[in-house]
Amino acid sequence: MPSGGRRDWDLIVVGAGPAGSAAAIAALRSKPDARVLLLDRAPFGRDKVCGDGIAPHAVAELESLGVHAVRPEESVATVRLIGPSGGNAGAVTTSPGYVIRRAVFDARLLRAAMVAGAEFEVAKVASLERQGASVTLVNGRWRAPVVIGADGSNSVVRRLIGEPTNHGRSLAVAIRGYAPTPDGSKRELTIRWDSQRSGGLCYAWAFPVADGTTNVGYGLSSAAKEHSRAHLERRLGALLPEFDLEGVALTGHTLPLTVSRPRPAVGNVLLVGDAASLINPFTGEGIHSAIASGAMAGRAALSSAPGANYAAALHARFGRQYRQTTTLYRIIDFPLVLDTVIRAGRNDPRMFDRLLEVGLGDAAFTLADLARFGRYVF
Repeated sequence: MPSGGRRDWDLIVVGAGPAGSAAAIAALRSKPDARVLLLDRAPFGRDKVCGDGIAPHAVAELESLGVHAVRPEESVATVRLIGPSGGNAGAVTTSPGYVIRRAVFDARLLRAAMVAGAEFEVAKVASLERQGASVTLVNGRWRAPVVIGADGSNSVVRRLIGEPTNHGRSLAVAIRGYAPTPDGSKRELTIRWDSQRSGGLCYAWAFPVADGTTNVGYGLSSAAKEHSRAHLERRLGALLPEFDLEGVALTGHTLPLTVSRPRPAVGNVLLVGDAASLINPFTGEGIHSAIASGAMAGRAALSSAPGANYAAALHARFGRQYRQTTTLYRIIDFPLVLDTVIRAGRNDPRMFDRLLEVGLGDAAFTLADLARFGRYVF
């Protein structure tokens, strides 16, 4: 849906992934007659390097916006976590997760945003100028009182407002591809942490897609001594030997983790999702926080104090988890820690549920949780 040459908007969202679409939808739910423009450098239904796992928490966020974006055949109810020493814990979850190729999932959300009233343009944003109460993009082509940066881990909006990018332990690198699903394999979401610990996030995943393929990938901290593409490919093959990777196209990407975050709002420019470094450092999950932060920013964008209201909402929702994961991330290098977590999940269903709540949602561990983990150190 082209903008028809209109220059002035009530809100401009840069990036039409889950965070950007959620922002546009939330803004239009709060003010249906708002003029909202969604920009993305890629055409409708662009792909994104990702594990493609959609947690039930993300589905619930979308449902709260009135968006139904998943199909029953895409559900995967079992989650299996495998520690560095090979111990594993698996369970059928209360609410299933889903695995959907991002080109498909993102197209569904963008279509929902357009149905809600947003207009979409394919454009690459290379300039941003703040002038008083307005922000102008793309050499003066579009202007709005508020701009939301939802343009991913290499966010141009973030750079243009002077916020630094992630690096070292706060940035992970990953590769992903689609391999044929082995005959007779169980349909479950699998995360296998690497025994060759190299600093921070370091694991492989296998998430089955409904089309007969499995999304397989491997990611680790960019602070690792060895994080070349060749190393990632070797570790992927070593951790998922049951998959035939011959001829599988593997694509790389970066994941900015919550352990180092930019300011969520700089004046009347708000950052959401990957652009705001909202990826869980333990699981690499970022879609739930992208949708949640996008929705909060969209609602705040049309309020009297967009930046302050968004920052306050984000802090109230995720602040405790961010503080805790930043602290605990320092000890994730020790295999004993991850093996203890897996043993606790295997022997105590309550702890398995807590692991999923913290790893996939917005929860934080309680002191009682940490005490229960202590029982399984050895």
